[in-house]
Amino acid sequence: MLNKKGLEKEINGNIYVDNGDEKIGENYISVTLGDTLKVYESPVIDAKTQNEYKTIQIPEEGLLLEPNKLYLGRTNEYTKTYNFVPLLSGLIEMAVVGMEIHITAGFGDNGFEGTWTLEIVCANPTIVYPNMLVGKLYYCSLIGDPSIEYRGKYLGQIEPTESRLSQEYTKKLARGTKNAN
Repeated sequence: MLNKKGLEKEINGNIYVDNGDEKIGENYISVTLGDTLKVYESPVIDAKTQNEYKTIQIPEEGLLLEPNKLYLGRTNEYTKTYNFVPLLSGLIEMAVVGMEIHITAGFGDNGFEGTWTLEIVCANPTIVYPNMLVGKLYYCSLIGDPSIEYRGKYLGQIEPTESRLSQEYTKKLARGTKNAN
């Protein structure tokens, strides 16, 4: 994992984080919460379809998040990572009040460019604010061929990004139809 000196060497080179040189810690780069959230509107989420959602603006005075509800947020910071594997971790200060910023998607990919979608869940009612610190990005050494870069369906995302898993089913269906002819 890169430490502060390693991050200072790589920032604005193989690693880019908006204003990252101002956010470097001992072995991480701090990230903040954007000003919008998305919430799925259906009580049942179907992985094979694109689910409806609503967008919520987080006011400066804060927004109360309800327990056991999934909120999709994003980092303010646009990032690019080459020749390293980024790892997003929540802050302990948020964890001890029962707020998670990602459920399973903590690792990024070599070649990813975009903001990070946050899967926010709270154990307790929690007030969040735009631009508040929510996490840290760590960078681990990449072992293997660095020319294999992420170019998937989330590349270049800016807003909180809902699941695009349904695209996999659409592709599979299209391949199946093509093979049937």
